[in-house]
Amino acid sequence: MALSAGPQAAAGVRNGVGDLMHDVVTLGELQVQLLAVDAREGVQKAKSPIVLLAAGASFALGALPVLLLALGECLVLWLEWERALAYLVSALLGAALGGGLLYAAVQQLGAATAVFERSQTELAENVRWVKYALTRGRRPPR
Repeated sequence: MALSAGPQAAAGVRNGVGDLMHDVVTLGELQVQLLAVDAREGVQKAKSPIVLLAAGASFALGALPVLLLALGECLVLWLEWERALAYLVSALLGAALGGGLLYAAVQQLGAATAVFERSQTELAENVRWVKYALTRGRRPPR
């Protein structure tokens, strides 16, 4: 009878390992699905900040030359400023406007990347569960 218990025990271990591997694969599949959902949500939330970023970059880099030159000329004509000073003030105003738009875009992009927090939390929980399942009976879950 002692010999027949060996194959049964081995079959039980095989089944247990098989069940564990099935659970690990299932968790992996669910983790990938959650990541895909979070990625779609992140892309959706990133559309508006990307548009703002492009608009801000246009202001900051191009500084709307015609409008800013016109402002500089107005400072020369109305306030009798030196042309160089008027153009400098005009360019600084354009750069400040562009910087403000870029700042707004960066703030919104930060919120868009926060959607991956859910995937990160779920992955940590899944890893904790797998560790516990592998060491069941030796260590309690944390």
